[in-house]
Amino acid sequence: MSVSVIIPTFNRSELLRNSIQSVLDQTISPTEIIVVDDHSTDDTSEVVGSFKNEKIKYVLNRFKKGANGARNTGILLAECDFIAFQDSDDIWLPSKLEEQLNYMNSNPEVDMCFCSLNLNKGLRVIPNREVRPSEVKSQLRKGNFISTQTIFLKREVAISTMFDEDLMRFQDWDFCLRISNQYSIHHLPKPLVMVEHQNDSISKKVNGVKALNQLFTKHPELTKEIIIKALYNYEKFSEKMRKNKRVSALSNYFLYSIYKIIDKLFVRDSKL
Repeated sequence: MSVSVIIPTFNRSELLRNSIQSVLDQTISPTEIIVVDDHSTDDTSEVVGSFKNEKIKYVLNRFKKGANGARNTGILLAECDFIAFQDSDDIWLPSKLEEQLNYMNSNPEVDMCFCSLNLNKGLRVIPNREVRPSEVKSQLRKGNFISTQTIFLKREVAISTMFDEDLMRFQDWDFCLRISNQYSIHHLPKPLVMVEHQNDSISKKVNGVKALNQLFTKHPELTKEIIIKALYNYEKFSEKMRKNKRVSALSNYFLYSIYKIIDKLFVRDSKL
C-alpha cells in the first residue's frame, strides 16, 4: 500500500526543513511527499529544493489560499492509497507512518486512524487516554482531540470530504466531524507526533471566536458544554486584561460573540 504525505506551508522555511526531514526519516518511506507552498515570500522553495529527493513534489499556489486550501491542493494531487498530513512546524517520530499503515492494513474496514500527539516536549499528551471506536463520534461533539498531523486515512475518504476553505480555524475539527458522520475512525493511542504549542496572538483569538461561530452554525449537534467552557476561558482572559483598554475592548468582543452563540443554541432548542 502506498502513502502520500501532504505538507502545507507558508513562510516557515526555518522550521520546514526539520519537518520534511522527520518524514524522510520514517522507518517506512512514503511514496510521495507533496509540499504545498501557499505563496510564501521567504526561501521556502530553496529549502525544499535542497533535499534533492525525487519523492518530494513542490507545488506553489499562485495566490494565498490558506492552510485549508493548501491541504486540498495536496489531496487533489495525491496519487497513493493513503494520505497523511504533516505541518511545517511539527515533528513525526520515526515509526509514525509504519505504525499507522500497519494498523490500517490489519483493519481494512477502518477508513481513518489517528495517533496521539506529544505537546510541549511531553508536558501533555492529546488525547490522554485511548478513545474507543464506539465513542469517537460522540466525543468529537464535546470537543476536538484530533489534530491534522495525526491523521492517516484512505485517499477516497479525503477526496469525498475535503477541508472547508471558508473556516478561519478549527479546520481539523470540522474535517473529522464530517468524516465521523460517514466513515469509521479509530485511535492508535501512541504519541507519534511532537508539537510545540505557541500562544495565540490577539488577532488569532478574534478569528477563533468568529470560527467558533461558523463551526456551531455548521454543526448544530455540538454540545453546549463547549460554549460554556469557551465562555469561562474568555472571562478569565478578560479579567487579566482589564487594565489595557484596547485589549479590554477585544475581550468584551469575545464575550459578546460567545453570548451570541449561546443564545443561538438555546433558541434552537426552545420548544416555544
